[in-house]
Amino acid sequence: MGKESLVSIILAAGKGTRMKSRLPKVLHPLLGKPLLAHVIDLLKSVSVEQIVVVIGHGADKVRRFFNDDVEFVYQEQQLGTGHAVACARDALAGVKQSVLIICGDTPLFQQVTLKSFIDAHHKSNNIVSILSSHFANPFGYGRIVRDGLGNFSRIVEEKDATEEEKAIKEVNTGTYMVEAQFLFELVSQLECNNAQGEYYLTDIVGLAASNGLKVGAFPLAKEEEALGVNSRAQLARAEAVLLRRKRGELMDSGVTLSMPETIYVEPDVEAGPDCQIGPFCILKGKTVLGEGVKLDSHCYIKDSVIKPRVYISAFSKVVDGKVLDK
Repeated sequence: MGKESLVSIILAAGKGTRMKSRLPKVLHPLLGKPLLAHVIDLLKSVSVEQIVVVIGHGADKVRRFFNDDVEFVYQEQQLGTGHAVACARDALAGVKQSVLIICGDTPLFQQVTLKSFIDAHHKSNNIVSILSSHFANPFGYGRIVRDGLGNFSRIVEEKDATEEEKAIKEVNTGTYMVEAQFLFELVSQLECNNAQGEYYLTDIVGLAASNGLKVGAFPLAKEEEALGVNSRAQLARAEAVLLRRKRGELMDSGVTLSMPETIYVEPDVEAGPDCQIGPFCILKGKTVLGEGVKLDSHCYIKDSVIKPRVYISAFSKVVDGKVLDK
């Protein structure tokens, strides 16, 4: 069932009202890249060969920012996540692979998690798979209900859950794998008889099960990975997570960070072994530090290649390979 390759739909049409901004939510910068770019980069890292992005609010701005390596479809009216997927029908006409559906405001999933989820979906021969997570406080999330043997039973939303179901810690992250030949058939059966008058993608899970199709949920995501960005505070929280991961990656590769919590370093920065980076340094863009480079405190380096064993004094500023006035 589509094990050779993948296609993906990114849901990125939301306005992001809580951001209180003229900028579309998925364009808000996170460590030097828009939210949406982090999701696109993740999908490319797990060999997704076709990426379809469903856009709505600020569509022209989103289109202009990204290159032609993704396809865009326009959701004129925001009628729910199920409707957003339906908008991608023509773009995926004839596709027979598995379809990975993910939100454009979830930049924290890691490559290993997504690969594990993809593998689990294929090995299980599911028609629909849900990526789930265990939350310490699951309030507001759809709960994964399992039977007495631990097999997936259904998803129940917070507003519909009993007190017993609300105690369940396993939640739906909003990320799915669906076999293409069933996806749009299921989406076409969605109804909007709910308080919001929207077509919910979540409902395809129940539809698939009622049609006798195999459905499963895999609790492979850590809680922090599943966190979406809907406000400036959540954007800051996501930045803190990505910075912690990047600093850890550098230290694991043989780089010394002095007072690491003070160092700002963007995802594409590279540093060779035995580099030393002082407190309050800022490393941005496509910066590459050669082996043994030493940065004193408060250095600002952007889009620059620093040759091996170079020492850069405190408060230096290097942009595009040029040393600027301090």
